[in-house]
Amino acid sequence: MNINIKNLSFKYNKGLNNVIDDLSLSIEEGNITVLLGLNGCGKTTLIKLLAGLLPFNGGSIEYDNKDIRKTKIIERSKIFSYVSQRSYGADDFLVKDYLTYGFANSLKFYESPKPEQVADVVKLSEQLGISNLLDKEMGKISGGERQIVTIASCILQDTPIILLDEPMSALDLKNQNLVLSLLKTIAEKGKTIILSSHNPNNALFLNSNVALMDKGKIVKYGL
Repeated sequence: MNINIKNLSFKYNKGLNNVIDDLSLSIEEGNITVLLGLNGCGKTTLIKLLAGLLPFNGGSIEYDNKDIRKTKIIERSKIFSYVSQRSYGADDFLVKDYLTYGFANSLKFYESPKPEQVADVVKLSEQLGISNLLDKEMGKISGGERQIVTIASCILQDTPIILLDEPMSALDLKNQNLVLSLLKTIAEKGKTIILSSHNPNNALFLNSNVALMDKGKIVKYGL
């Protein structure tokens, strides 16, 4: 599923300069793309626009030739999953229950996760070293642990495209390597991954394409 961004523009308030300014980018299916740039260059805004969380002022975003603005929310949940820099809410939910939310787009209303889906939760938890968290409440684990749980839920959603905004920001070096290794493995299965980062080493580790951003534009793109 290819992604095509054409002449995209966005500003938060009238009278202000564009945060995203006439940006165009094409990303082929099965690639990892790392958005790199200084604070304020537009990385987070671009990720949010790709996730349909902000209404852009001009241009277009298409997934497999489908305009995101004409795609219903339930359809979007089957196209892409999204991880923000910080997760909020769900403090009272057990980690194991939170992880099953990743299956919400494939279940009928009030349908419980299937045994094989529960098994997938256990398997991925073991891979990420968070099995010990499954019976803890989300509000009672550390920020780094919460970030890994959120990334895990995103992976369990099993969409062709994964969007991650600064996914390593709350993680120590050990867990950064763990998550990056998992993303690399997932990409080898044909997933398209887009993540924002301040660290060029993430792109080197992932052997990814790099979109270098400055003042709301892509100034360079490639390996």
